[in-house]
Amino acid sequence: MKNLRSLVILTLAIFVAACSNSPHKGFKENDNGIFYRFHEKGNGEKPEEGKLVSMIMVYSDSKGNTLLDSREGGVPFVLEFIQPEYPGDIYEAIGMMSVGDSASFIIDAEQFFTTTAQMPMLPESIESGSHLNFDIKLLDVLTEEEYMEEQKRLAEETMRANEARAGAEEGLLQNFLTENNITIPARESGLIYVEREKGTGVKAESGKTVSVHYEGRLLDGTVFDSSLERGEPIEFPLGVGYVIPGWDEGISLMNVGGKARLIIPSHLGYGERGAGNQIPAYSTLVFDVELVDVK
Repeated sequence: MKNLRSLVILTLAIFVAACSNSPHKGFKENDNGIFYRFHEKGNGEKPEEGKLVSMIMVYSDSKGNTLLDSREGGVPFVLEFIQPEYPGDIYEAIGMMSVGDSASFIIDAEQFFTTTAQMPMLPESIESGSHLNFDIKLLDVLTEEEYMEEQKRLAEETMRANEARAGAEEGLLQNFLTENNITIPARESGLIYVEREKGTGVKAESGKTVSVHYEGRLLDGTVFDSSLERGEPIEFPLGVGYVIPGWDEGISLMNVGGKARLIIPSHLGYGERGAGNQIPAYSTLVFDVELVDVK
């Protein structure tokens, strides 16, 4: 019993020493210089050479600037798992994981960009001798055939969901108009233009650069973008396709100082594609806009 207690104390001491000696608090270091910390432990399959790994991946530079966030696209990050290209590379880090694991890794930035990413030199924003921080959740390990089958299933599922959204769009719009007592008829294009405050300044015209403050929402009230939160209006050339058609048409009806609500059906917005994971396909959009300037 005494020997067992001594072994436990020794093991704990080694663990504490490994963490305390690390220049990155809370991380341990492996023999090849990877600093790692596991947050969740799964018991699934481990990556194998030639298979595809599906994961949520976020990585940033040593100053905390995010360089990639797979969550923004709304789909997992997938790559083919290969043997490490050098000791301490990102593949070695991923190879330490099993499906269901989530972990953070710190690796050398210069080797990552020049060897793994095969860049001729470091990006200007990355300092030599600095590191990269990776946060990874390993979702699955798949053969190419399994991956293609899964993509097919997801595509069919998305198509069915989009068909349902397309069929429901008009009804959702009518409910929104009724609930908000909006009786202004749609223009020929389908845009509903609700003037809130008439502008007295320069009129917005195609080819001119306009400056616009806005807040964009879905019909259920979810805000997906706002220049007001950023404190800076957006500037763009009007009428040249820089923005969605509903904006080009709606802003062209305004004068500087004017405020309006643009109710934009999906065919004048992002249509069957949607936009990222914030705007689903076949979404009618509501924008409250203010024309700040025309140049």
